[in-house]
Amino acid sequence: KVLGLFGQSHMEYEVDRDTEQGGQPSLTEMTRQAINRMKRSDNGFILMIEGGRIDHAHHANRAKMALEETIELENAVKAALEMTEREDTLIIVTADHGHAVTMSGYPERGNPILGFVKNIERGNFVNNTENQAQPYTTIGYANG
Repeated sequence: KVLGLFGQSHMEYEVDRDTEQGGQPSLTEMTRQAINRMKRSDNGFILMIEGGRIDHAHHANRAKMALEETIELENAVKAALEMTEREDTLIIVTADHGHAVTMSGYPERGNPILGFVKNIERGNFVNNTENQAQPYTTIGYANG
């Protein structure tokens, strides 16, 4: 049996993670290590890998962090697919809930997803109730 604890609380976000020797491993690295160890069993295994920081980033309205964490989860799933046999492996990727991330306004094709909306007709701004120009982001968090 093996237990790996790599922080006092949550793991660091992928973009903040110390990648040097002795730093925290990535989700992909932990996935590879876990599968290598568990493959030693003749009885098969069940392994759960969670990209929990995606949710944490969304709750903090940090879209870039959520997207980076999603990419790292995708890399971990790719690693699992590469290291297992399709005939005897079931991989399920799911979420326990989602978040209301929206695309605001009418961004032009090629608009930076993490930047401000660039609209040829209106520039980078919308007018507020006092008719003052204000920039707005492409991605927003909204319910309704």
